[in-house]
Amino acid sequence: MRNGLNRLCAALLAGIFLLGAGGALSEAESSGWQFDERGFLTGENIGDEYLLEDPEEGVWKYSTENLSIRITRYTETKTVKKVKKTLEYCVAEVYASEASPLFTIATPASKRKVAGYYKVKPEKLVKDNPVMLAVSDDYYGHRLQTKDNGSAKWPGGIIIRNGELLSEKTRNSTMKRYLPPLDTLAVYGDGSMKTFLCDELTPEEYLEQGAQQVFAFGPWLIRDGEINEKEAGEGSDYYAYNDPRAAIGMIEPWHYILLVVKGEPKNKYTGVHLDWVAQKMKELGCVEALNLDGGGTACMVFNGKTIIQGRSAARAMGSMIAFGSK
Repeated sequence: MRNGLNRLCAALLAGIFLLGAGGALSEAESSGWQFDERGFLTGENIGDEYLLEDPEEGVWKYSTENLSIRITRYTETKTVKKVKKTLEYCVAEVYASEASPLFTIATPASKRKVAGYYKVKPEKLVKDNPVMLAVSDDYYGHRLQTKDNGSAKWPGGIIIRNGELLSEKTRNSTMKRYLPPLDTLAVYGDGSMKTFLCDELTPEEYLEQGAQQVFAFGPWLIRDGEINEKEAGEGSDYYAYNDPRAAIGMIEPWHYILLVVKGEPKNKYTGVHLDWVAQKMKELGCVEALNLDGGGTACMVFNGKTIIQGRSAARAMGSMIAFGSK
């Protein structure tokens, strides 16, 4: 049973809501919960875990002494070709730390295949690898599978997971930018993130720099605070259709944003263009950001339950971005 369960039940019964990592926390504090400016637990609660799940209000929160997760669901009404549609998306703001960093989970490796090659449903993957927050990633296992079975010829991209190189063949950035272009986002041991063109660095260079994770999908959305105007700027015709989307970005080292947008363009949910994703990530403060695999891959799982899925049918996957090992 999790530490602090009695505190948790009391907090939930009292209707306590955190009001942001750096905002007012008087109600929570009055019931014994104390947080610092990042949302980390402090005071007498050190060693406990704060958990709040409120799907009706669209709020999910989790705090320990070295990890803070705050997820908010947003809904808007948009008119698409004179038809009213719903734009729904979830933003996860995460303050991680050296003691509780970003990591990844994956299906097990076999004698001949790397971890993440085989695919299962997201909630199954989280059940087998219990974490507090899991978000879909670059879907690299699918590319490796389809290349092996001959149904597609795309490379896997440069993939590093938890410090291990899993795939190294990528695209040529000077040639036509196919979908996905396999641009990368590297996550380093100091909590920083950096985006690169698909072939800007070699796998060896990423490892020499200390990259713990390298995600390959793209295009890159934000680099050094600037939006990729050619492929994700306003009016860009790259990926220029409404679809479910997913993205990851960094505000500063250890401070991350993960975004998942729901989209069933033929039904109720509209989805968005890439320029919307880039603009939203910049609005949220990101100085580095990468577009991840969208469509039916896009999903966010919190405490073992899916809270947003790109499409109604969850796509099986081999790996996910994770925080908070349970």
